[in-house]
Amino acid sequence: MLLRAALVLWTTATLALAGPSAALDVNPRQLTAATIVSMLRLVSWRPPAGGPLTLTVVGDTALADALRDASQGQRVDGRPLVIHQVATIDDVRQPWPSAVVLAASQRPTASTAARLLEARGVLTIGEGDGMGQAGLVIGVYVAGDRIRFDANTGAASRAGITLSSHLLRLARIVG
Repeated sequence: MLLRAALVLWTTATLALAGPSAALDVNPRQLTAATIVSMLRLVSWRPPAGGPLTLTVVGDTALADALRDASQGQRVDGRPLVIHQVATIDDVRQPWPSAVVLAASQRPTASTAARLLEARGVLTIGEGDGMGQAGLVIGVYVAGDRIRFDANTGAASRAGITLSSHLLRLARIVG
């Protein structure tokens, strides 16, 4: 199962973005969302027991919609994925979600979000280059014609989150 998830992640992360000769009509936001959903299988953390795995998207309805599409029918550790969307990090409330995804528009608040959520064991994922360096556990970004991602192992450790070796082999380690 872990090997399959790593293969899916690798395929997603290395898939060229749609171009003039591309066979797939996929936009970068869809690839980012699919990458995030795939990554959830390669992370171990202490989300609340039972019920669905909740992801709260901060700042961007389009990203939340792409994550809803990518997570349709998906399960992580037998749990369905539920996507919520809020406008700002201040709108994230208890009960704390399993993961918070910051849209690229939220880059200025990434460090604050990281500090707020890591003590609560919440997986933090950011869209856009530099989100891992800002203190989030994972940053997913477009580089050229590829989806790439950062892994901040220091942030993961502080949050009580374990990133699989499969994920770490594919990531740029930033902390």
